[in-house]
Amino acid sequence: MIAFILAAGFGTRLKPITDTLPKALVPVCGEPLLAHNLRRLHKSGVFSSFGVNSHYLHDQMEKFQKESPIPFQLFYESEKIRGTGGALDFARNFLNSDDTFLIANVDILNKFDIVELADRFTRSGRICSLVSIPVDDKGTILYDNVNDNFLDVVSQKKSYPQANEAEFTGVTFYRREFLNYVNGDDFSVIPVWQRAAAAGDVPNIIIPQKSASWWMDIGTHEALSQIESGIKNGEVDLWN
Repeated sequence: MIAFILAAGFGTRLKPITDTLPKALVPVCGEPLLAHNLRRLHKSGVFSSFGVNSHYLHDQMEKFQKESPIPFQLFYESEKIRGTGGALDFARNFLNSDDTFLIANVDILNKFDIVELADRFTRSGRICSLVSIPVDDKGTILYDNVNDNFLDVVSQKKSYPQANEAEFTGVTFYRREFLNYVNGDDFSVIPVWQRAAAAGDVPNIIIPQKSASWWMDIGTHEALSQIESGIKNGEVDLWN
């Protein structure tokens, strides 16, 4: 399985830090977000190779790549930022080199049991599995909890009155066949999920075990302060 980390974003919510630093290299207790993600994924032993995309302040990403103890391929979106869907198309040949791959957002940290989640994805036979946490309200995706089928994004709630809500955690498992649904002009990955579902390749959601369900979006100053406080107080340990 291949691991690919989405790291090309501008990180506008973290300005002024990101005026001079790529979002992927914003430090959390002295270690860049990208380093945290690479280390945890590498430690799982699930992945044969790693890829990272970049766009903003690419020269700093290149420097980090050269110094990283965990080797990875860097996919420089030089002309324009391509979004999640576009990133899949841009790195298509790399992602297509194995039967399965994982996509993770660089600004989301988690303590998921990747080995267990990867195994559940493999056994599911699905073309795509979204790692998600059920919520009562203010979720980002809708799903059918009978079959754990992805239905749509929350903005389409009126079309699915009986749907359940879940918070998408920014981690997704795919089979290489999913790339057949990705077009060169895709930006968001949401239309690609919808396209696959309409064709009968319905994505599902995978809910992490409660003992391994911690995750946090580190895309704001408030979240950055909260995670660093949690680490210093011993409430969160990202290294074990």
